[in-house]
Amino acid sequence: MISAEGFRTLLEGVPDGFFVHDETGRLLDLSERCCTDLGYTRDELLGMSILDISGGEAKEANLATWQAARAGLSMSYRDVAVHKDGSRFPVEVRLTCQVVDGRKLFLGVALDVAEAESTDDRTADLRAAHERLAIAAAVGGLGIWDYDIARDAMQCDPQWYHIMGRDPARPIRSIAEFRGFIHPDDADRATEVHQAASRIADNADNYGIVFRIVRPDGEIRWIRSTASVVADDDGLPVRAVGFVVDVTDVQHATARLEQQTREDPLTGLANRRRLDEELAKACFHATRTGEPLTLAMIDVDHFKLYNDAEGHVRGDEALKAVAEILQSVARRPYDLAVRYGGDEYLLMLPGVDEPEPILDHIIAELAKRQIAHRGSPVGPMLTISCGSVVAPELADVGPVELLKQCDRALYQAKAEGRNRVHVVRLDERRATTA
Repeated sequence: MISAEGFRTLLEGVPDGFFVHDETGRLLDLSERCCTDLGYTRDELLGMSILDISGGEAKEANLATWQAARAGLSMSYRDVAVHKDGSRFPVEVRLTCQVVDGRKLFLGVALDVAEAESTDDRTADLRAAHERLAIAAAVGGLGIWDYDIARDAMQCDPQWYHIMGRDPARPIRSIAEFRGFIHPDDADRATEVHQAASRIADNADNYGIVFRIVRPDGEIRWIRSTASVVADDDGLPVRAVGFVVDVTDVQHATARLEQQTREDPLTGLANRRRLDEELAKACFHATRTGEPLTLAMIDVDHFKLYNDAEGHVRGDEALKAVAEILQSVARRPYDLAVRYGGDEYLLMLPGVDEPEPILDHIIAELAKRQIAHRGSPVGPMLTISCGSVVAPELADVGPVELLKQCDRALYQAKAEGRNRVHVVRLDERRATTA
């Protein structure tokens, strides 16, 4: 159970359309976001029933469910919210039943379904939007905690224990006990209570953090915790109240999204975006350490003729075959195989100053695959040309210049007849052909 004071602090700290009603549906409290979404003032909504602002068809069924619900029950349903001006919009309601000072109440979030469904997974701000919507949708699995800072005393509801994978019969009483099952890499950050409370109190702000826990069975889960602080008359923080939600699925989805934005969908190699990031890092490292850096640009010889003759399906298979060979040689942690665009690839090999054996191996491996290219003037099988630049000392040479030199080397390999490697070595004064 949570105290009324803690509950009030929690409610004020939630940025979404958060509301509370009793088992009859009467609204008891709500956040400013709810008022904005519905077009009412807070005073107008208080005392109204949630059924008054619902245009759905399951009012009686919902009422029966609320009256029969037990503490800890989570539920969700689709509804239609009615704005003060009479307009309607679809919402998904997520509720959790909690006991506050001995009274059964329902804490909920109404998520605008139209807004959620229109979110584009490919937009630049997807990560933040995705997380926010997922957290709102997860309120049915919301666990509440209440922490007395001065006494180092924690109090958590049953849903909190469920999220943590712990038995509420063996309560967690202190931060030290809580720390025991936080992932070691996140433990300090997730338990710096006094520092976080002071920052929140000083800035009149709320607290939010994502961290990992380790459940008793060894499973690692991602948790988001949000909190607000209660201060005493002197402005010193004495209590923190908040909720946790399991955002593991969100973290995994975000990781997949991040991978997709940095990976070529056809070949699975890195894409141009990731190349830009990694090449900048590699140049910085090479400049700082004096280690060499090799780039190789690889082009499938007369690929358009192959695509025209064999079709796009076979063309894609050929591109993936080349990608597999490149990936097989980019085995070290900082090696990078990239689909640069179309039938052009790039291989980044930090620390390598003699790339010829590696590049000759790539050509030989492709020859072993015996991919027929009947329209090629080079030969009967699919071949590649490779232009490479080796920078023994980068000095003032940056990513743009390296790529430019690489492109020139590739052009030279093509001019010399294709199906070959052309390597250029750079120093601070000049470029020389190796």
